[in-house]
Amino acid sequence: MVHDLPTAPPEAVGLDPARLHAACLHVARDLPQVTSLLVARRGHLAFERYFGIEATEPQDTQSVTKSALSLLTGIALDRGLLPGPDQPVLPLLPGLTDSVKDTRWPHVTLRHLLTMTSGLPSELTDPAYDDAWFTSSDPVRFALAQALVSPPGTAFHYSNAGAHVLGAVLAHAARQDLAAFAQEALWTPLGITAPPWPRDPQGRPFASGGLRLTPRQMLRLGQLVLQRGEWAGQRVVSPAWVEEATRPHVPGYEWMEGLPGYGLLWWVTREGNTEGWYATGYGGQYVAVFPELDLVAVMTGKVENHPSHRHVIAREVRGAVC
Repeated sequence: MVHDLPTAPPEAVGLDPARLHAACLHVARDLPQVTSLLVARRGHLAFERYFGIEATEPQDTQSVTKSALSLLTGIALDRGLLPGPDQPVLPLLPGLTDSVKDTRWPHVTLRHLLTMTSGLPSELTDPAYDDAWFTSSDPVRFALAQALVSPPGTAFHYSNAGAHVLGAVLAHAARQDLAAFAQEALWTPLGITAPPWPRDPQGRPFASGGLRLTPRQMLRLGQLVLQRGEWAGQRVVSPAWVEEATRPHVPGYEWMEGLPGYGLLWWVTREGNTEGWYATGYGGQYVAVFPELDLVAVMTGKVENHPSHRHVIAREVRGAVC
C-alpha cells in the first residue's frame, strides 16, 4: 500500500524553486503562526518545510475535519448506507429526537447539513451559544433542541453543531462509532492509523473539528480529492461525490477566508482564473486543491487568533507553477 507521495524536486514537476523558496522566507520572516508548508504537484511531494514542529507531529486540523466528514458522507451514500442527500435527518437519529421543538426540523435534510443551510444558528457569531453547545452534556441533543433561525435551505449559517449532528447520522447509518467507520472507510486506504480525535461527553467524535493529522497525512487527503476519490488504484469515494462536494452550492461567509462559495463541507473559489477547493480550519489549517494545475498545498498554523496566511497558497504557491 502506497502511503506518502513520492518526492521530486520542484523543477521536475513544473514548479519554480525560487518562488517556493521566497514563500518559505516570507513565512519564516513574517508569519510566526505558520507551522508547516507542503506542496505537491503531478502526484509528487515537491516542497516541504516545518516551522517549530516535527514532520511526524499530528496537528489539530480544526474544521478541516468537516471536509473529511464530507468524504465519509459520500462513502456512506456510495455504499447505500444512506438513501440520498435529500433524506430528512430526524428519521436517521432514532432515540435522539426527543428534544426537538421547532416544527421545521423535520424538513432538515442531509444536504442542508452539508451546505450549512439547516437553519441552525452559527457559533461564529454567538460565542455564548458556541460555549453552551460545546460544553453541553449531549451536544447532538442540544443542537436538535435549537430553534432554527431561518427555514431549512434558505440561508447559510456556518454551524459546528450541524456537522456534529451529521456525524451522529453517519455513525447510525454505518452501525458503528464514527471514528471506526472513518478508519475502515477512509484512513486505512490512505495508510493512516487511528488519528487522534476528541470526543463529546457522550463518547462521539466531534465531527465538527479537532481531528489530528500530520501535514503529510493532510496532503494525502487533498491528493485523494484531486484524484477524484482514488488512491493507489483503489476507489475510496466516487468521483461523482467529489465533483458534487467541490462545486459551489451556496454563497458562504466570504469574510472568513475570502472564499466566496461553499460546496458540501468544502470551500470553493477561483483564484487567478483557476478553480480552487479548500478544506480550512481555525488558526490557519489548509488543504488546498487546484485541479486544473494538478496541485495540492497544505499549511498548518498555531490554533489561535491571528491574521490569515492563506495568501501564501493563493498567490505565492500557486504563482510558482511554471
